Amino acid sequence: MTLYRQLLVTMLLLFAMLFITAYSVQFSSTRSYLAQQQQTTVINTVTSLGLALTPYLETSDTLGAESVINAVFDGGFYRKVQLNLLAAGQQITREHQASPQGVPDWFVNLGLFEGARHEAVLTSGWLQLGQLYVEGHPGQAYYQLWQGMSQLATWFVVCFVLVWGLLILALRYLLKPLHDIEVQAREIELHHFGKAIPLPNTRELKEVVSAINNMAGKLEVQFREQADEAERLRNKAFLDEASGLGNRAYFVSQSQSWISDGTGGAAILISVDMLEQLYQDEGFAAREQMVKAIAGNLRQLCRRFDEYALARISAYEFAMLVPESDAERLSLLGSEINRLIAELVIDPVNSLNISVVGIVVVQSGDDTSQLLTRADNALNKARMNAAGAVVIEFYQEEHKMGRQVWKQLVEEALAEDYFELSSQAVLGFDGQLQHEELYIAIRKDDVLHGAGNFLPAVEQFKLGERLDLHIVGRALTLLAQRPALRLAVNLTQYSCRQVSFWHELKLLLDRHAGVCSRLFLELPESAFASSKSALMEPLSSLKVAWGIDHFGRHFDLLTQLGDLRPHYVKLDYGYSSQVAQSDYDDAFLAAVCRAAHNMGALTIATRVETDQQVEVLKTLYVDAYQGFISPPKRLD
Repeated sequence: MTLYRQLLVTMLLLFAMLFITAYSVQFSSTRSYLAQQQQTTVINTVTSLGLALTPYLETSDTLGAESVINAVFDGGFYRKVQLNLLAAGQQITREHQASPQGVPDWFVNLGLFEGARHEAVLTSGWLQLGQLYVEGHPGQAYYQLWQGMSQLATWFVVCFVLVWGLLILALRYLLKPLHDIEVQAREIELHHFGKAIPLPNTRELKEVVSAINNMAGKLEVQFREQADEAERLRNKAFLDEASGLGNRAYFVSQSQSWISDGTGGAAILISVDMLEQLYQDEGFAAREQMVKAIAGNLRQLCRRFDEYALARISAYEFAMLVPESDAERLSLLGSEINRLIAELVIDPVNSLNISVVGIVVVQSGDDTSQLLTRADNALNKARMNAAGAVVIEFYQEEHKMGRQVWKQLVEEALAEDYFELSSQAVLGFDGQLQHEELYIAIRKDDVLHGAGNFLPAVEQFKLGERLDLHIVGRALTLLAQRPALRLAVNLTQYSCRQVSFWHELKLLLDRHAGVCSRLFLELPESAFASSKSALMEPLSSLKVAWGIDHFGRHFDLLTQLGDLRPHYVKLDYGYSSQVAQSDYDDAFLAAVCRAAHNMGALTIATRVETDQQVEVLKTLYVDAYQGFISPPKRLD
């Protein structure tokens, strides 16, 4: 029970005890007063009636005596009036046994009044004339007691309700600082730091609130410093200071991640040959200024893609990874890159030595060295042809199905539900299953098409919303059928940007509210990089846990993790792929994990393949892992 309720109940009980005590005293005193009043009235009646009857008894006027008795009996509240005429041996009796009016029977049955009675002998000198007996009727006493105590009880109840309401208002006002402290403590426990609590007027609470505010401020600064330290280590390891882009190590790590994802795309090498001439003619400062301008143009160009990687890999070369594999589109992209760079040269001395572009399509069997070797070959061919040339190398068999064919296949799969579901376990280092990540594929005519093949077409033709709602619906059905299952579903970049998707998703989750606690949504990091504020409201309204996939690809998101408040982050494979190597520098990865913990998020390493990697990851503040060390399994 809360302190507020304890205080409220205690005060109300004390007030109730005070009411019961006062009511009991008042009830007892009123009852005694009415009983005494009735007894006095009966005695007075016997005395006055005896004086009135004596003259009639002396003359043996029985009718006169009876008339006097009738007048007294009818004018008062008496149960019985009896006169025994001793000389005549007669008896005059009047009785009224009716129950009192306006009083409940249960109240009368309490026996609070026995009825006052008094008896006297009427004499004339030494002669005894008769014996008079009068018994009062308790009905009037019951009626007066009932009316008085009912009104008193009514006023007490009204006062009780009024005091109850005033106590609620008073306690809420007085205990508001404690409620604010409770909320702040819960936020601190979740590693969330809101605004400072206003200082209350109560001296004791003021000291507590001040201490809480100081502690929250210090923790926020400490966690922010750790996030900044992780950012500094990442910049040191993966950032080219001159251009503000990633460096060669960054590009290599991202290439490994792209290849392992199997999502395809293309690697683009850009050689800006005129930078060397600019350095010789105008010096280092002019070259660095041109590098920044080129980096800005390339960054702006890449923003048209949902996922990309951009780096400066040498003094005169830039590299890009883009989710595009169509030859015509890549050729247009290469020409646009050359044009943007050429526009930066005001008066080129030799327009034939500005820039060239080499492009290779990422193949499923590639490794990083093969990809970079083929990209270098394409770049060398472009340089041999002429400035501004674009050379594209790819294996023709990878493109035997065009985007329109993939689109048709996805639409048919959505209509006929050709999707085959599998899952891969996410395990803690204690062996406990955290959840399972859902994988999808399309099986048609006994041919299985992996998600990496058709997802580019899904994004290009804006099919992500339909696909995600369909897969989430399938996942919810599986969760309803298997009470022990916990599934994580990946959302597409396109869906995350659609208001209609979040509305339909909320309706879908409301229809399956009983299993939503076992559903996890995974959003790509690029979705937050492009529209972070637009995602916070729909995510906070959903009653499901969510995480960030491929965390670490974007340089400016790490310090914003506290604002995002995910339940977990899955580290990009490029940062954890080399943990088992002897020369691997784990400072950055450990700093990222500590920063995530401080902001309340679990960290999950992906694509873990060996026990050696597991042992190393244990020491780097990673909470869980997944990969082919625990292969995917069919769900349906």
